[in-house]
Amino acid sequence: MKKKGTKTSIEKALDLIEALKENDNLGVTELSNILGLNKNNVFRLLATLEVKGLIEQDQETGHYRLGMKFLYLEHSYIKNLSFLKKARGTLRELRNEIGETVYISILHEDSIIYLYAEESKKSVTVTSRIAKRYKAKDTAAGRALIKSKKEKGFTVEYDNEVSEPEVSELATVIRDDAGLPIASISIIAPSYRLNDTKLEFYKDKLVKAAKKITEKISVTEA
Repeated sequence: MKKKGTKTSIEKALDLIEALKENDNLGVTELSNILGLNKNNVFRLLATLEVKGLIEQDQETGHYRLGMKFLYLEHSYIKNLSFLKKARGTLRELRNEIGETVYISILHEDSIIYLYAEESKKSVTVTSRIAKRYKAKDTAAGRALIKSKKEKGFTVEYDNEVSEPEVSELATVIRDDAGLPIASISIIAPSYRLNDTKLEFYKDKLVKAAKKITEKISVTEA
């Protein structure tokens, strides 16, 4: 029987993965200190996770990092999001129409996670946000989703160099067939291209795309 307050091997392994996610390239001693486990226990966890491809060891430093298997798992997760399958075509159309990168993101606790993008083909672009977390309140995408839980329609939020210097974001939401906000759709571009003079143009295009995706999601498949 598990003693009260003790962790299972699975819980310890998940804690180790979280530690590597937050601090890339850690050694056994560092992991032992972070997790509060003895080194032998950490070695056993590392060996199991390495066999499964979930972590890998740097041959030069001997330190550990998350493995390539996580890319596969991430791809599988994104691929199986049903609303994203219906959104891709419209996202691509919007990207082609405005020439800027368009993102889909979701809320997780107090963070926003960018899951998918149709990248701009322009020579100057913003560094990709795919799989990155930001404080929801610091992004237009996050604020749009938070506000849309209390408000109806397609709330639009604008972020000018708040989450990132020289970067602007314009965002609204996608709703499911029950009218609940499930994701954010946003345009992210250098601030000099996504500014006050062009805001209404981009806002109109963004909301139309969000409504189109929402309509596609609301259609019951035969």
